[in-house]
Amino acid sequence: MDAAPGMVYSVMGPLVPQGLGTIDGHTHVWIEAVGAQDANAPVLTALPEIIAEVMAYHAAGGTAIVDCQPGGCGRDGRRLLEISERAHVAIIAATGFHLRRYYPPYAPVFHSSADDARQQFIDELTHTLAENAGSPTPVRAGFIKIACEATLAASPRHLIEAAVQAAVATDAAIEVHTERGAEAAAIMRFMLDKGLPAGKLILCHMDKRPDVALHRELAQAGVALEYDTFFRPKYGDVVWPLIEQMLAAGHEDALVLATDMADSKLLLTSAGGPGAAALLTQVIPRLNDMGVPAATVRKLTGQNIARRLARG
Repeated sequence: MDAAPGMVYSVMGPLVPQGLGTIDGHTHVWIEAVGAQDANAPVLTALPEIIAEVMAYHAAGGTAIVDCQPGGCGRDGRRLLEISERAHVAIIAATGFHLRRYYPPYAPVFHSSADDARQQFIDELTHTLAENAGSPTPVRAGFIKIACEATLAASPRHLIEAAVQAAVATDAAIEVHTERGAEAAAIMRFMLDKGLPAGKLILCHMDKRPDVALHRELAQAGVALEYDTFFRPKYGDVVWPLIEQMLAAGHEDALVLATDMADSKLLLTSAGGPGAAALLTQVIPRLNDMGVPAATVRKLTGQNIARRLARG
C-alpha cells in the first residue's frame, strides 16, 4: 500500500495536515490489561465513558488525538477505530515499544532482532496494525513510539536503532518516552547519529526536567519537545513558566502540548478527572490569558505535531 505524500495517517485513513486543527500531541484513550509486570500499569477500557470523553473533546473543538500505546502492552486498533468513528475524532495510533514493565513477563518485541523489529514497525506503518490483520479495513500506525529507561545504556538500543531505520524508510516521526527528561541530549545524539532527521524526533515529558538551557539546546538542534504535566499537581507550577521562557527565546516551532492521560482519574470526568477535552477547555484558555498570540497557540496545540507526523 503506497503512502500518500505529506499525509498524517489516522486509524480512519490519511489526512491533510494543514486541515487538522487542535491535536492532543501525546495521550492514551484505550489500554487493555495485558498482565503487565507492573501491577500499577494503567488500564483504560471503560468504552462508553471513553467515547463520551472523546466526543466532548470533539465538541470543544478537538480534531485529532495522538494515542501513544504501542502494540503488545495494551493497544487495540479495533477499539481505536471504533472510538474514532463514533466520536468523529482522528486517532493517530502508534507502533513501536514501551517500557518493559508495561508488558507481560515474556514480551516478543524485546526478544526480536533489530531486523525483525524494524520490519514489524514498517509493516504497521504501511499496511495495518497486527491486531487488525484480516480486517477489511486496514488500520495503519501513524508514527513510532519508543521508550527509554532512566539511562540510555539500560534501554534496548537495538530496538531504538530498528525504530530509527523504520522511521527513515517510511518518513515516520518518533515520539520518545523519556524518564522525566533523563539523558535527553544523549538520546537525541544517538538517534540523530543513526540517521533520524531532527524534525522527526519528539522528546516526551520534557517539562518534568525544566532545564531551560537544555530545552533551548534541543530545540536549536531541530527536535520537538513535548510538555504534558498540566494536570499533575507536582509539576503544575513548572510547566507554565517553562512555556513562557521557551516562547520568549523564540522556540514556538519546537513545542508540542499534550495531556498524557494514561489514567482513568485523569481521562474520565466521571472519575473526577479534568477529562479528554481539558487541552481545549483549560490549557488553551490559559495560553490566551497569558497573551500568547493565536497563531502561536495553534502551533503549540496542533500545527507543530501535525507537521512532524506528516509522511512523504
